[in-house]
Amino acid sequence: MIELTASAPQPSQLKHISLEEFCGEIRRMESQGHNGISLFNDVISQGLAPDLIAEDEVQHSRRLERITTEITRRFHQEGLRMVLVAGPSCSGKTTTSRFLNHMLRDNGIQPCVVSLDNYFLNLDQRPLDPNGEIDYESFYGLDLRQLSRDVESLLAGDQVSMPTYDYVKGERTYRGNTLKLESNSLLFLEGLHALNPLLIPEIDDELKFRLFVTAQATIYYGEKMGLEEHDNRLLRRIYRDYNSRGASALQTLQWWPGVLRGENLWILPFASHADAWFNTSMVFEFSAIKSRVSQLLREVPETETVEYKIAQRLSCVLDRVAPLTQEDFAAIAPKRRFLLSNEGK
Repeated sequence: MIELTASAPQPSQLKHISLEEFCGEIRRMESQGHNGISLFNDVISQGLAPDLIAEDEVQHSRRLERITTEITRRFHQEGLRMVLVAGPSCSGKTTTSRFLNHMLRDNGIQPCVVSLDNYFLNLDQRPLDPNGEIDYESFYGLDLRQLSRDVESLLAGDQVSMPTYDYVKGERTYRGNTLKLESNSLLFLEGLHALNPLLIPEIDDELKFRLFVTAQATIYYGEKMGLEEHDNRLLRRIYRDYNSRGASALQTLQWWPGVLRGENLWILPFASHADAWFNTSMVFEFSAIKSRVSQLLREVPETETVEYKIAQRLSCVLDRVAPLTQEDFAAIAPKRRFLLSNEGK
């Protein structure tokens, strides 16, 4: 539980409140025109960030445990054969899969993960967008035939040579990696398009558990904050692209409209097909990435009018939030730090 001292701003004479109550109090203050984020910043300034982080970790784990329990039940009682994990860019698909895999192993189930990214067609085979450029977001950028053959072989108990997509060369390669499912194995297909019903239609839907991963900000609501629906993921992606791809904030902002178009066309329409949703948003994540992302946003040149305006708006959002110290950042579980810095596409 989070304990606030008497120095916390009014009306936060709150003691031993839950994370849900804490976030609700901030939303209530914001909705009434007060500066609710000051309550959050007070928690950080009082050195209570580790308590906030620990409580957030517990809540995430509990929600994942419920999903794990249902997957385990269906595996043993209904013959579940695969888990499909999908979600938009930087929603936390890879990280969530890692958490689930760990929990399922504790239940005696051996997850075997297949990333759909490794089934991308070579760049010269990809479909084109209306502008005649490569459509990186299209569902039909996947080699659906090869994926279907490999999945059927795996479910039949065969050993299968698994591809690896080389992003530098823009082509799929085979490096001797193989995969074979055992009696206690559960196939995981993880990627942007995992919930598309055309992905592997020949496999009975009763054998699939569909999980949609999202990242909806938990406390930063209200027009005053200036936060838009996709900003949580955009800020993550700016942070991720710089750390793992060496991309500038300007480049990420230039790519983002195409990413959103692809999501609206190929990903979000199938979210309703999911058996479960999981929100990976962390109460403290803006504070965790503030220092680095604010610096990257300041580097967006004013001459790039559209991107500069977005960068200014995002900077104003981050300016309202107190940053975590290096010590507090280190308190975040390693798998969750991965969510911020290295999450896949």
